[in-house]
Amino acid sequence: MNLRHLQLLAGFCWLLIALPPAAAQSPLKNFYQDSWNTRNGLPHNSINSMAQTPEGYLWFATWEGISRYNGRGFHTFVRGEQTGLPDSGIRGLTLDDDGLLVVGARGGFSRYQHPRWFPQQHLPAMVNHVLRDNRGRLWFATEGDGIYMRDAQGEQHHFSVQQGLPGLAVYRLLQTSDGRIWAGTSRGLAVIGPNNIISVNRHIPAAPVLALLQTREEQLLVGSAQGLYGSKDQHFELMHPQLAEEAISSLLQDRDGALWIGTTDRGLARLGSLGLERLGMEQGLPDNRVLSLLQDTEGNIWVGTNGGLLRLRDAPFTSFTQEQGLAGNYVRSVLADDNGQVWAGTSNGLSVIDADGTRAVPVLLPDGKTPSILSLARQGDILWLGTYTHGLVGLKPGQQPVIIDRDQGLSANEVRAILPARDGSLWVGTAEGLSRVHQGRVLTYGKQDGLPGEFVMALHQAENNDIWVGTGVGAAIIEQGNPSRIRTLDLHSQENAEYAFGFYQQLGSDAVWIATDRGLLRYRYTDSSLSMVGRPHGLPIEKMFQPVADYHGGIWVTTNRGILRLDLQQAHQAADGELAVIAFELFGEGDGMASSQANGGSGPSATLAADGSIWVATAMGVARVQPERLAELVQNNLPVVLEQVTVNGQPVVPDTPLKLPAGSERIQIGFAGLGYVMPERIRYRTRLEGFDKEWVERGDQSLAEYTNLAPGNYRLQVAAAYPYSRWSDRQASLSFNIAPFFWQRPLFWAMLAVAGLILLWGIFQLRLRMLKHNAATLRRLVHEKTEALQQQTQNFERQAREDQLTGLANRRAFDDWLAQAWQRFSDKNQGFCLAVVDIDHFKRVNDQWSHSVGDEAIKTLARILSTQVREQDYVARWGGEEFTLLFPDTRLHDAMAVCERIRQRVADFDCSAIAEGLSLTISLGVAEAFATESADRLLAKADQALYRAKNNGRNRVEAAS
Repeated sequence: MNLRHLQLLAGFCWLLIALPPAAAQSPLKNFYQDSWNTRNGLPHNSINSMAQTPEGYLWFATWEGISRYNGRGFHTFVRGEQTGLPDSGIRGLTLDDDGLLVVGARGGFSRYQHPRWFPQQHLPAMVNHVLRDNRGRLWFATEGDGIYMRDAQGEQHHFSVQQGLPGLAVYRLLQTSDGRIWAGTSRGLAVIGPNNIISVNRHIPAAPVLALLQTREEQLLVGSAQGLYGSKDQHFELMHPQLAEEAISSLLQDRDGALWIGTTDRGLARLGSLGLERLGMEQGLPDNRVLSLLQDTEGNIWVGTNGGLLRLRDAPFTSFTQEQGLAGNYVRSVLADDNGQVWAGTSNGLSVIDADGTRAVPVLLPDGKTPSILSLARQGDILWLGTYTHGLVGLKPGQQPVIIDRDQGLSANEVRAILPARDGSLWVGTAEGLSRVHQGRVLTYGKQDGLPGEFVMALHQAENNDIWVGTGVGAAIIEQGNPSRIRTLDLHSQENAEYAFGFYQQLGSDAVWIATDRGLLRYRYTDSSLSMVGRPHGLPIEKMFQPVADYHGGIWVTTNRGILRLDLQQAHQAADGELAVIAFELFGEGDGMASSQANGGSGPSATLAADGSIWVATAMGVARVQPERLAELVQNNLPVVLEQVTVNGQPVVPDTPLKLPAGSERIQIGFAGLGYVMPERIRYRTRLEGFDKEWVERGDQSLAEYTNLAPGNYRLQVAAAYPYSRWSDRQASLSFNIAPFFWQRPLFWAMLAVAGLILLWGIFQLRLRMLKHNAATLRRLVHEKTEALQQQTQNFERQAREDQLTGLANRRAFDDWLAQAWQRFSDKNQGFCLAVVDIDHFKRVNDQWSHSVGDEAIKTLARILSTQVREQDYVARWGGEEFTLLFPDTRLHDAMAVCERIRQRVADFDCSAIAEGLSLTISLGVAEAFATESADRLLAKADQALYRAKNNGRNRVEAAS
C-alpha cells in the first residue's frame, strides 16, 4: 500500500467520524423507485436544479422551462409575460429567506410566490446558481461572466478574473456559517471574504467545482471534477478512496445524516452507516449523469439526471425475493411463528426470514432436497411442510424428518393445507381429499363422506372446534371435528361462488369469513346465515384468497391484483345490509410490492406476525406491510393549495378575497394536496361557508364546482389527508363575493312593489271588461272538454286493462277472463285449463346484464307467447317475469302440448340481439278446471305446479296433481 492509498484511507476513516451517526438505513437498492421523463409531462429530460417551496410544490429546472409538480402532474412555465423570464433555459433554483423561489435563466432571473410571478431585471449572462446571503444580498453565478451581486440598495457589483476569480464559469455558490461566500468555478474553488476580497483555495485542484455543501456539523464539502473533498483543520482532504478521481456534480445531506453524491458519469452514491452504496442505470437510474439532488419535506430523495427524474422513497410494502435470500421467488405459503420468524414456502424450497425482517435464508432439508412447498403449519416444535410431490414433511430440531405420503395412507402427495387441531390430530388437505393423522393412523375422507369436493385448499378450526374445509367446489363444516357429521355450505346462493380459498374468525365472534371467487362471504353461527361482501358493495375485485385481520380493526384480503384493506366493522355492516358501499384501499406494485399478484389455492397464503406486520405470498417473493408504518410514512399535516379558479369558464388568479361580478353562475376551484409519498391516495374534503353546513367528503376528487350560488359572501375551505392520517390543519381557503344584479337589490324590489300595486288596479278594471267575453268562451270550452274527457275515459279504460311494457292484457283483464271462464264452467260444464309461466333465473339477467336487458327479455317472451298460443287462447302478463295462459274448451293433455311447444320455442330462441351470452328458458305450471273447487284454487294449483317445475330443474312443464 503506497502513501497515496494510506492518505485516502485515512481521509475515509476521518469522514466516518466526522459524519453524524446515521439512523438505521434501508439499503439503497431497497428503496422504491419512481421515474419521470418527457413522456410523463416533463418539458425536458435534463433536471438542472430542484427546489421545494414553502406551500409544498416541487420545482424542476430544465432547458425547456421550469416545471411545477403537485404529486399528480406537471405544470410548466416558460419565458414570457407571465413569468418575466427572458429565456426558457433554466439552471438555477434557490429559495430565499422570505420563501420566494428565485429562478435563474439565460439573461436574467425572476421570483415566484404562490400564486404570482415577480419579474426582475435582466443579467448579461446565463445564471447557473443564485444565492441570497445573510445580509439580503443576491449573488448570481454565471456561465462565462463571473459573479454578479446586488446589494440591499439595488446596486450591482461584478466579480471577474480581474477581481481574483480563478475562472469565469461559476457553477455553485455557498455561504458558510462564518459569513464567507464560496464559489465553485471552472478552475477551482474561490472564497469571497469581508470587503469582497477574493482568494483562491489551493488545496483543491484547479478543476471544475460543481457542488458545494456545508453539513449540519459545519464541515464544508467540495465536489470537483477530481473527487470529493472535505474541510479539516483549515485545509481540504479527499473524502473517500473510491471517489478520488470521480467528477462530483451534486451533494445532499439527508435528514438522517447520510451523504448523497451525484456524479457526472457514474450515477448516484450514498455514504452512510452502510458504507458507500451506488445506484446506476442498471439499478433504475434514468441516466448516470446526476445534475441535482433534493430531499423533500416527507423524506423522499429526488434525483435529477440528464435522462429524467428519479424518486427514491420508503414504501408501505417491502418485498423479500431471491435477491434478499429467498430460495425462490414464487411463494405459495407464509407462516409466522412465536419466535418472530417468518417461514416461506416457495417453488424452490423452504426459506426463513429472521425476526428483525432484514434477510431471508434458504433452509435445506436433511436429505438435501428442495421440494416445491405449498403449505406450512406449526405443531409444537414440529414444522410441517406440505409439498407439491413429496407429501407431508415434518421437521423437528435434531431429528430426522417425518414423511407422510401415499405410502402411509395420505390421500395424495400434493398437500395444499395443514391444520394442527386442538385435540392433537393433524388435518391434511390434498388435491385428492382430506386426511386426518392421529396417533399414527391416517384416515381419508372424500365426496363419499359428504365433502363437496376433494381438491382441498384451506382448513380452519373454529372457536367451537368445528373444522372448516375449503375446496374448489364449495365449503364444508366438520362439526366438532367429527367426520361423521359433515355439513356442506351452499356457496352458490351467493353470486354462484364456488372456490373457498381461505378462512378467518375474529376472536370471540360467531362469524367465520370465507374468501371465495365471488368476494368475502360471512357465515354466522347464531342464525346459520350466509351473506356476501363483494362487487355489489363497490369492491373492484371478486376473487379473494386469504383474509387476515390486523390489530387496528382492519381486515386485509389477498387477491391476484393486489391487497385489499377493509374496515372489519364496515364489512359486518355490509354483510348485514346496513351499508350499501364499503370503503377500501387497494395496494399493489406502486406501494412497494415486487408483484401485486398474491397467490392462493394453498396456505396459509398470508399471515399475521407477532409484531403486527402482515406477510403475503406473491408471485415475486414475500411482501410485508406494517399497518402502523402506513401512518409513519405520511405527514399528518398535509399542505393544500388552490391551483386554479375558473368563473363561467374563464380562469381567475386564486387570490383572496375575490370580487366576482353579477352572473357568476359556475365557479370551479381546483386544489391539490402537496404530498408525494402516496399522492394517488390523498383524500379531500371541502366546506363552503355560506352554503355548506358540514364538511363535504370528496374522496380523491380535486375539484369543487358550484353553480347558481346566490349573491353574497362565501369562504371555501379545503383540507387533505393521507389514509390512516387525521385531516390536515394546513388548509387552503378562498373568500369571494358574488355581486347581485340590479334587480336583486332591495331598492329595486321596493320600487317594483309600488309599480305592482298600480298595475293591479289597471288589471282589475280590464278584467271586468273581459268577464262577459270569457263567459261565452268558457261555455264553448266546456263543451269541447266534455267531448275530450269522454274520449280520454275510453282510452283510460283500455289502458287500465293493458300492460304498458308488453302490450299484453294485464292482471286485471286476466282476472275478468278467468271469472268469465269459471262462470261458463259452472253453468255449462264448459271446461278449461290455466297455465302460469315464469322466466328462469330472471334475477341473474338483471344482475349480470341490466334491468333494460331484463325488460327486453320480458318483451321477447311476450311476443313468443302471443305467436305460439292458439287463436282462442288468452295471454296476459301476470306481473314481473310471470305470465298466465287461459285455454278455453281444452283438456289437460292438449294444454300441456301447447305449453311444451311454447317452452321449446323459448329455449331455442337466439337472444344474442338482446345481450351477448344471454339465453332464456321458462318453467310452466298447468292446472285443469275439473275437480277444482274455485277459480282461486285453480290458480293456486297451477302456481304449485310451477314451483314443482322450478324445483325439478327448471325449463320444464309440470301439471297440477
